[in-house]
Amino acid sequence: MDIERAIEHILQIQAQAEARMDRAESRMDRTDRQMKAIQKLIQTGMKLIVQIGAAQKKTDQKLTELAELHLKTDRKLDRLIDAWNRRSPNGRG
Repeated sequence: MDIERAIEHILQIQAQAEARMDRAESRMDRTDRQMKAIQKLIQTGMKLIVQIGAAQKKTDQKLTELAELHLKTDRKLDRLIDAWNRRSPNGRG
C-alpha cells in the first residue's frame, strides 16, 4: 500500500509540475507577444522621429528664408520712409 501511495503522490507532484509548466509557457508566450509589440512600437517611433527631424529641418530652413525676406522688406520700407521724409512739404522733391 505504501508503494501505491508513493506512486499516487509522485503522479500528483508530476501533475502539479505540468500545470505550473503550462502556466509558465502561457506567460512566456504572452511576454513574447508583448515584447514583439513593444519592438514594433519602438521601430515605428524611431521612424517617426526621423521623419519629424527631417520636417523640422525643412521648417527651420523655411523660417530662415522668411526671416531674410522680412529683413529685406524692412530695409525697403525704411528706404521708402526716408525718401518720403526727404520730400519737400509742397510735394516737390
